[in-house]
Amino acid sequence: MAMEEPEMGYLNQVVWWLGQRNDTSFDFTQPYIRKSMKYVYPLFVFLYSVVGLVGMVGNISMLVVMGKRGMYHNPTFFFLGNMAFSDLIKCIFALPISLTNMLVQNWIFGSFMCFFLPMIQFFPIHASMLTFLTIAIDRYRMIVYPFKSRIPPGLCAIACWVGAICVVLPHAVYVRYIDLGALLGSNFTGTGICFVNMEKQIQEYFRATFVALYALPLTVIAFLFVKISVELKSKANSTVDVVFHNRAASDSSNDVSTSRVTWVNSSDEQHSALSTPKHSKYHHVDSIAQLSDGEINSEKEKRSQRYLITMVTLFAMCWCPINVLILVHYFVHESDGISGHFDITFMTFAWFGYLSTCVNPVLFASWCMSASTKDRLKVYFRLSNRQRRSSQISRVDV
Repeated sequence: MAMEEPEMGYLNQVVWWLGQRNDTSFDFTQPYIRKSMKYVYPLFVFLYSVVGLVGMVGNISMLVVMGKRGMYHNPTFFFLGNMAFSDLIKCIFALPISLTNMLVQNWIFGSFMCFFLPMIQFFPIHASMLTFLTIAIDRYRMIVYPFKSRIPPGLCAIACWVGAICVVLPHAVYVRYIDLGALLGSNFTGTGICFVNMEKQIQEYFRATFVALYALPLTVIAFLFVKISVELKSKANSTVDVVFHNRAASDSSNDVSTSRVTWVNSSDEQHSALSTPKHSKYHHVDSIAQLSDGEINSEKEKRSQRYLITMVTLFAMCWCPINVLILVHYFVHESDGISGHFDITFMTFAWFGYLSTCVNPVLFASWCMSASTKDRLKVYFRLSNRQRRSSQISRVDV
């Protein structure tokens, strides 16, 4: 059970104890709630708990659906599964530890967590952003260059995680831990002071990560998505001629065969077709199979594009406030008068960030839901709203 922070502050209490060695009324090993959170921490515990539970259930359900339907064979959905795994790490590990750290004034988690906590807070976020970037690159190759092989999703997912971990490793250089138990005796056993060494210019590190893993990826993703949208719009109901050269015969450099791919809307009765002239003697089987895999339904891809743009936009909006706050925090002198406001603001912005873990499962469910199911849900909600209105009107008449 966490206690309230002493009036003089936890660190001041430590200093006072050093001058009054005979006083044992204060237990330094207990967690103490920050004074700024004294009246609002139950609300934050509730809000964080709701987000954590909803995000955990939603992302587990998302992974189960992908596994049962075999959707992971599609690279786009494989990357979305990687996103769900990243969100699970945030909900199960990062969220509860971060909540405790933001509510409790004194550090009671030991030296290992002092160095590990910043890593577990940031590397799932970086992995999610890198995964979105990979999705944009993969879809750009698929739409603009449909006859090229798609990037290997497994290797790319591993690269995203390795890159995210490598980026957060330097954070440990800026962290310092003072073991109070070793310095001051048994009254401080298991407690310590975990802080950031400001002399190491950590603001440059945060500025670099903000640009390299937030602003720059979003700019690239936006550029690629615009190019994809323009390409989808221009290629609807159009044909593409593809020329194959014979690779088997050495004397057939002048013999070519032409294939044609048609981009169609799903509303039309015809389907994407791949045809090879019968009079052609030479063709490359691997290329034809690749074309078959690359047949693209224009309306279907436009729909996928809308959902992916929505996912990226909401992810960026959720994490923007906390990223900006972290960026400017080390440029603003934090006095005692504004520290309480900063704590509440930081927790609120962090909650908005973790809210992104609930977004993808909802959008994924809508993405996979059939049009008939959506229509039934719309009718159900309309009827329920009408029933509520009629019940309210009847109560007023009575």
